[in-house]
Amino acid sequence: MATVQVRDVPDEVAEIIAEKASAEHKSVSAYLRDLMAADVKLELQKRAIARWDDNLKRLHAELGMPTASDISGAEVIRELRDEYERGDG
Repeated sequence: MATVQVRDVPDEVAEIIAEKASAEHKSVSAYLRDLMAADVKLELQKRAIARWDDNLKRLHAELGMPTASDISGAEVIRELRDEYERGDG
């Protein structure tokens, strides 16, 4: 495991972190580890979504499908309403 060292933490920040850690019955190290892990989890989710979005765009391009920006929501609703009124939907 890696060791992370943070220097020049303002006293007020250190005090509040210590208070929050104590309130959660954790050491400062455990509290900060949990904060960092939560931040990394969010970052990994953002990266996964970005990869998925890129893959989806690439697949749409390969298949010649329109992208979401090519179709307005109003057009979709209009088409669905027209189909419903014709009895197609």
